[in-house]
Amino acid sequence: MNNKSFFVQWVIAVTITMMVATMGAFLAMWTISEAVTQLAGEAVGTLVAGALFGGLLGLGAGVGQAFVLRSQGIAFGRWVIRTALAGAISMGLGFALMFALFDTETMPEVVTAVLIALFLALPIGIVQMQMLKPHVAQPALWVVVCLLAFLVALGIGFSLDGEGREWLLIGVVGVLFAVISGAGMVWLAQRADPAIAA
Repeated sequence: MNNKSFFVQWVIAVTITMMVATMGAFLAMWTISEAVTQLAGEAVGTLVAGALFGGLLGLGAGVGQAFVLRSQGIAFGRWVIRTALAGAISMGLGFALMFALFDTETMPEVVTAVLIALFLALPIGIVQMQMLKPHVAQPALWVVVCLLAFLVALGIGFSLDGEGREWLLIGVVGVLFAVISGAGMVWLAQRADPAIAA
């Protein structure tokens, strides 16, 4: 694997898919869940909002990553579907817990970002780790990479949120997630056995 070329491809692909997914996640979360809330109640609406948000962010991360990883023998469809499902299930439950336990209206943006990052990163990292086992020597470290990428990207991105700055948030989340996760994947590949990294 040419590490520099791999990293550049990863950053471009994941930045684009994460930006599109982040925009779609915010739009879908509020429009669709609002309709569901009116039909089925607040608890169901919250669950749907979280599932849409997490599923779309998982889809965005998964599509960009899988596009690049398929050259390394990773099954594109399996990576994308499992990543999106992990994001949808974990954030559906995560939103339900957050809204039940905290006053989300007064919660600082950074705290919200950290909670969302934890709910997304751990399940997605664990699911992806399973698919990386044949390809990297220490796949468990991918969970740490995912956690760091989501924490930094969402923590900084959400802190920039505000009227008229939505595109800044979307861009920052996409770029930071892509750069950190891409650097982490290259680092993991370099730690692999020579036969795996070749």
